[in-house]
Amino acid sequence: SPENFDFSYAYNELYHHDYEIENQTDKNLQLGANYGHSFKPLEINPFRKIRALNRKKYWKWLKELNFNLMPSNLEITSRINRDFSSQRFRQVYMEGINAAQQIPLPDLQLRNYLFDWSYTISHNLTRSLRFNFTASNNNIIRNFFEDVPNNTLGKVNKSLDIWDGIWDTGQTDRHFQTLSLNYKIPLRLIPILNFIDANYNYMGDFSWQRGSNAMSAVSNEEGELLGQVNTIQNANTKTLTGSISFDKLYTILGLKAKKLPFDQAFARANSANNSRAKEDEKKPKNSALSKGATYLIDLLSSIKRVQFNYSENNGKVIPGYLPKVGFVGTLDPSFGFTFGSQADIRYEVAKRGWLTGFPNFNEPFVQVHNNKLNISGQIIPLRDLTIDLNAERNYSNNLSENYRIQNQNYIPLNTNEYGNFGMSTILIRTAFSGGAGTINPNFQKFRDNRLVIANRLAGQQGAFKGSRDENGFPEGFSKNHQTVLVAAFLSAYSGTDPNKIAFDPIQSTPLPNWNIKYTGLTKIKSLARIFNRFSITHGYRSSYTLTNYQSNLDYDPTRPLLKDRLGNYMTSRFYSNINLAEQFNPLVRFDVEFKNSLKLLAEIRRDRSLSLSLDNSLLTEQSGNEYIIGMGYRLKDLRIRTRLGGRRVILSGDLNLKADFSYRKNITLLRNLEYSNNQVTAGQTLMSIKFSAGYNLSRNLTSLFFYDHNFSEFAISTAFPQTSIRSGITIRYNFGN
Repeated sequence: SPENFDFSYAYNELYHHDYEIENQTDKNLQLGANYGHSFKPLEINPFRKIRALNRKKYWKWLKELNFNLMPSNLEITSRINRDFSSQRFRQVYMEGINAAQQIPLPDLQLRNYLFDWSYTISHNLTRSLRFNFTASNNNIIRNFFEDVPNNTLGKVNKSLDIWDGIWDTGQTDRHFQTLSLNYKIPLRLIPILNFIDANYNYMGDFSWQRGSNAMSAVSNEEGELLGQVNTIQNANTKTLTGSISFDKLYTILGLKAKKLPFDQAFARANSANNSRAKEDEKKPKNSALSKGATYLIDLLSSIKRVQFNYSENNGKVIPGYLPKVGFVGTLDPSFGFTFGSQADIRYEVAKRGWLTGFPNFNEPFVQVHNNKLNISGQIIPLRDLTIDLNAERNYSNNLSENYRIQNQNYIPLNTNEYGNFGMSTILIRTAFSGGAGTINPNFQKFRDNRLVIANRLAGQQGAFKGSRDENGFPEGFSKNHQTVLVAAFLSAYSGTDPNKIAFDPIQSTPLPNWNIKYTGLTKIKSLARIFNRFSITHGYRSSYTLTNYQSNLDYDPTRPLLKDRLGNYMTSRFYSNINLAEQFNPLVRFDVEFKNSLKLLAEIRRDRSLSLSLDNSLLTEQSGNEYIIGMGYRLKDLRIRTRLGGRRVILSGDLNLKADFSYRKNITLLRNLEYSNNQVTAGQTLMSIKFSAGYNLSRNLTSLFFYDHNFSEFAISTAFPQTSIRSGITIRYNFGN
């Protein structure tokens, strides 16, 4: 049946007596009802029967255009939950005191009456767009209080039972609603765009929270009462995900590129270059254009796929809100706000008199914004050569401020912004120019770039009159000015010209990282006779992060020449730390298997991380290099003569040999911009040798000999070298089949 109705009822009652308690009664009542109805779809396809659209593939989207006028289903749920507890202790009579003078013990009662309801509407507006709305109310019932003037102490009518006022819905304590939209963008219906697959999701939340009754009686020195103040908040989440299939795009454009092995591509390129000179005289002048188009097509056809994911989260919290919500909800303070809109309504709400004017109200207005972007792609320029790219960006910004209402005007107080930022970047230009030990040309470049950046800022400011400090820096932009340090640091370690680096450290475009793998050397006939597998791998990953930035409360945008106590022009934000990290994981890796089952692995890894503290102008630099060599070999059907159980036995099995050697050296340096005093604060040299030999004595019985040797030596003199050796024999028997 498309329609259903459920009803539930539960009632529990418990009586208790003992030598202390004269009478105790506990009652619990639960009533519930649920109604659901599924509607038959009423779909309209206005252009479906137009035959002319069948012959036009580019009008297919118009033919498939549809609308569903009826919701999919409706569900309503209500619940009544009442708990009642009454307790009376036995009267204790004191000797020598008249019974009329005895103080009677009062009955203790506890009531918790709740009424909750919710409803949900689902609607498939089209075949691609789905809509869902849910609203719920949590009500508190206080019908047991006596209806008398100034009943501030909450005097209760104890004669009322749990069934009295059973249909009283009470007052709203919390209202919550959420709207969700899911839209599968129908690009597949447009032939020229069907290589793109995309989905968009939106979710908007709204909640109303009743204020505390106890806090409503708070007053200030003038005797003004705070009154009943509530809190409203909303949020929205937007997500866009999709992928681009370039194979479909090439089919649409009529392109079909053939990926050749590396040796054939190289030979064909040489042959083309040798014959090109002879053909140039015969070809018309526009041959250069056709060559460029050919190269462009080859480049585009190497891109196989691109995936993207963007998500955004926003929210607002407005305390001190005076209006209440109705039984079915509300559309105040605005229609958009109740469905997650982030339009600024603070000033409009204040003008309507909906925010408390209590002068001592100090709950802050809060605003949250977060977004995250991730893009990945794969390029195959040659057969067996795969390049995976990835770029990401994360940004969060929070705002908090107190406010005051004066003549129904919203006046912000102590606005504070804080957040974090991070993205992928590329630092490869300076990865191999760091020098050794405490001497680092990149750090010296960092120092030198400060003056270049300071001069750019002074020229941009327009107020520079030629005065400089004792270090040669222009007035207002000393060597420790935050903007000077940030831009000089990023330009030095990213290899960017300091005359072109942006001053804003929060950048908008992330740079891609990559992973490259080539497995085509075994396609060369001369090498195929030697190797079963020969792969070369290279990976690079780098990140740039800003942690715990916050707004400068002393900054005044109307006074741009205002200076701090150190004589620097003020900035709108404070940044505490800037971090750069880079990993070659691996820098290069060779994974080889010979025809005779010999396996070799050689790998080099490099990493470094840089953390600049803007509070004390100290740079912490960590760097490490690691070298790994591995070897494996299998001797098949190795026969061993032995005596087991007093008789001569010939064992036959595979002998697996494996040896690994790794060497890693890392060091941590503390560099001071003020003094030439670079110190080694930590570091370690690690060496590891591992060897194992496993032999299959039988199908179920295996033996293993292993030897592990680890050595570590620290870079600072307060720690001692350490060596550990572990070896042994393991014998394993499998009782299964």
